[in-house]
Amino acid sequence: MPYLIFFRRGQELMRVALDRAEMTVGGGAGADVVVPDPAVAAVQAALVQVGDRWRLDDRSGQGTAVCGKRTDSAWLEEGTDVAFGGYRAIYRDNLSDFAADAHAAKTLADGLDAPTLPREVWLMAQEPGTDRQLQIALGPEIEVGSGDACGLRLPHPTVSARHARIGRQDGRIVIQDLGSKNGVRINGVRSYESELPLGVRARIGVWDVWVASARDERPKGVESFEGIITADPAMKQILAQIDRIAASKVPVVVFGETGTGKELVSRAIHRRSGRGGAPLIPINCGAIAHELMEAELFGHEKGAFTGAGTARKGALAEADGGTIFLDEIGELPLDLQPKLLRAIELGEVKPVGASRPGTVDVRYVFATHRNLADEVGARRFREDLYYRIAVATLHLPPLRQRRGDVMVLWQHFMKTLSPPDMIPTLAPGAEARLAHHDWPGNVRELRNVAQRALLVATGPELREDDIQFDPRTAGRAALGENAIDPRGMTLQQVEKSAIEIVLRSVKGNRNAASRQLDIAKSTLFKKIAEYGLGGGGDSDEVS
Repeated sequence: MPYLIFFRRGQELMRVALDRAEMTVGGGAGADVVVPDPAVAAVQAALVQVGDRWRLDDRSGQGTAVCGKRTDSAWLEEGTDVAFGGYRAIYRDNLSDFAADAHAAKTLADGLDAPTLPREVWLMAQEPGTDRQLQIALGPEIEVGSGDACGLRLPHPTVSARHARIGRQDGRIVIQDLGSKNGVRINGVRSYESELPLGVRARIGVWDVWVASARDERPKGVESFEGIITADPAMKQILAQIDRIAASKVPVVVFGETGTGKELVSRAIHRRSGRGGAPLIPINCGAIAHELMEAELFGHEKGAFTGAGTARKGALAEADGGTIFLDEIGELPLDLQPKLLRAIELGEVKPVGASRPGTVDVRYVFATHRNLADEVGARRFREDLYYRIAVATLHLPPLRQRRGDVMVLWQHFMKTLSPPDMIPTLAPGAEARLAHHDWPGNVRELRNVAQRALLVATGPELREDDIQFDPRTAGRAALGENAIDPRGMTLQQVEKSAIEIVLRSVKGNRNAASRQLDIAKSTLFKKIAEYGLGGGGDSDEVS
């Protein structure tokens, strides 16, 4: 059976079996093999079987680079090299001798030798954004999916009942898609059958799955990454994701509740992207008046409107060569979204009052606490803009889901906010008070509590009374995570908290939540969108 072997930066990513008469490769979700590179068209090319041979047909209208030359059509021979943006694909008629062909393997992988597979390996699975990790010894093969019959069961609506098969094959670990709806992705590329080297993560639904040589390879200890401090395994995975996606130019959307550190993530992406010497321009789309937003983003010419006494660059022009961070992108006015889409796709920026647009080279990072898919459904966010910006996504877990980080971050804030020789200790009652709080304001709230404690403390030890929470959230710590203290809250805030607690208790299952709350599912969906709660829940169907 012929294969396409994909490489990036000299490292083999995956092997895709050409097991159908026609397969497409492109950057869009509808392609059979998805290559996450902005230079690749939604459907870049089709691989067509003609008798015993395979032909590549360009579908982009711009030509596809085969052996270094752009062409509309080319026959694939043994070793033919096809470029898809920053990715390379090598055509092989048969892989039976590939592992044994040391010279060919070294040439294709630019000198990177595959590690020897240990006799005993473990299959690991991690649900991003949570502490949930599964592990099982890998025998000859194992089926992975949400069904009860699977050897590794990954419960989630995005995982098919029989999603994939992982097993040993000729001294390698191979992962095969079993006709799942969401597919199997390795390094963002959709794969039907490919090698899964040690430590390389495959995405199955929302789960990360990888092969490890040891039973539990979760990193230990505290990690500091571009100002982000964590000891939480899920957060460490996000840091690894940031490191992987930073070097590309693809847009990134960071989802997370208020105070989870979305701007810190944007700074980390900027610094690791190679644009660290250029500007990072942050804009909060929810904090700027509608009538001023266009001029703020795109700039304006002199006299463009009342009060425009001089021409002024917009944020996009200020960020030229660097990165722009658009916080709360879900608040961007609907009438400005097409203009932003054009800026992202073509690099065109037309200031208010200008007759011609200019061009900019900008890396885009977006953040929101809303579920943008729900916003699209409610017609508050354009579908074409959503699919253009959600190329790479990061979901930051709230602090209540990474409670081990509470004391890690507390100690960090004590060291950074106190004089070096006057760092206070924490009495047992004070530590318990911190541990039982729900942290609705997340890391930002924790920092505020630390600052407040240092201001009110009267000695070298912080006592329980020195730990003071905001009156709106203080009652929740005393009553527990799943209780609401309505004192100081509006009726809407009580309703929002009730829905949030129920969604959390049913793990995001909206059918179950609507039954528990005794309201129609359509009403629940409307409330979730209104209060921006959709990012923390799961849909009820595989998507």
